Amino acid sequence: MSAATCIWRRAGLRAGLVGALGLVAAADDFLLTPARPTLDRWVYPFGDFVGDRPVAPTFASFDPRFDTRDAQFLLGWDTAGSLPTGAGPANYLIRRLRVSLTVQADASFIYDPTFDPLETYFEDSSAARPDEDPGRPVELYGAGFRNGFTAASFLESSPFGPLNPITSGSISIGTRNAFAAMHGADGRLRDVANNVGQSNADWTEPPFEVRPWAIGITDDAVPGEAVPAGSRFHFDVDLSDPLVVGYLQAALDEGRLRLVVSSLSPASQVTPGGIGGGGLGAYPQWVTRENILFDGPDHPGLELEGVRVSSSDTEPDGLPDDWERFWFGHLDETGDGDPDRDGVSNADEWIAGTNPRDASSVLRIFEAGFDAEGQVHLRFPIAPSRSYAVERGLALGDWAPAQGTLSFPEPGIAEFREQRLSVPPAVPSSGFYRVRVVRPTP
Repeated sequence: MSAATCIWRRAGLRAGLVGALGLVAAADDFLLTPARPTLDRWVYPFGDFVGDRPVAPTFASFDPRFDTRDAQFLLGWDTAGSLPTGAGPANYLIRRLRVSLTVQADASFIYDPTFDPLETYFEDSSAARPDEDPGRPVELYGAGFRNGFTAASFLESSPFGPLNPITSGSISIGTRNAFAAMHGADGRLRDVANNVGQSNADWTEPPFEVRPWAIGITDDAVPGEAVPAGSRFHFDVDLSDPLVVGYLQAALDEGRLRLVVSSLSPASQVTPGGIGGGGLGAYPQWVTRENILFDGPDHPGLELEGVRVSSSDTEPDGLPDDWERFWFGHLDETGDGDPDRDGVSNADEWIAGTNPRDASSVLRIFEAGFDAEGQVHLRFPIAPSRSYAVERGLALGDWAPAQGTLSFPEPGIAEFREQRLSVPPAVPSSGFYRVRVVRPTP
């Protein structure tokens, strides 16, 4: 049994994999530390659209006409000049990603290095709960695009998005062309600009919790106290979520990395009678690459470390040399070895995108059962830049696609729910289900 297929019979579980990854001929370790971003754009409905602002504030508005995450900061690095593209996303293995920003204004907000749950932002709600510490965290997300824009076509001079007049019921909710995004349950990027929700007929989605990719941390301020000007914040991206890593791998494969900084620090906006302007609040203001009052090291920074895997296999042992060095630091392993003793060979772990040093990182159906109508549901872990096919058969070797939906209810976990056409579904006396890694396209 190979290891890219997880097989479930009604009586138990087995695991394995099939498939192979396409590789390219050139590879190397990489550490990207560009002197400045390719673009840094303040994404705010009433900001300028030429990308030359020296400061980019990030704040929230609880005016029902606006996205709650009203002012966002889009950061972009074009990496193709430093790291060859087109290897296929799965061939970019990432060790570390850090974004760094400098605070421009003195004592403009309170430092909060902890995640604040959704309910702490509610007002006048039975679900509201108090924030346990002062301030609001600054968060980093991926970047989503709409209205025909992409990472390639959205520039510092691109329009914010379609806007209604300031006196209308909705000015900007859900309209911005570039937005802070995380992965939703369907695996696609989801706009988080209004996750807190507003009392506005143009916004019908209920509030939802977010999972920031990183929270800003600094050694230049004390939690609960005002942040001094010049403080350097670091955002270390959580690489434990395979969908986040897959986003980063796809960005390197394309040569365009885009990220968004957001915060729900309040802007004191007063709108009596539904009109009116903003005011002073308590929110961070970030130095941009255009800010001549700060030196280059204070401008937005990126540190991105990893390996671009090539087809080189000098032993040969069925394992790419770069993959071996990334996981083991040497070339002494073999394709049929199993150092973490999880029953899956190194070669199969390479195919599946799992960690060959961690026995818990393996493609395995760990939960299976039936709903009230006899439809099967399965749960299994996923890996970055892999896709999966669920198949069923009355006997081993007699496989056909299983009809159903695949979702990602929590980081690193996929859930398949069968939807057979028969009503009620006919439940065979015995049968098998398997999960198969689909070969990535280079």
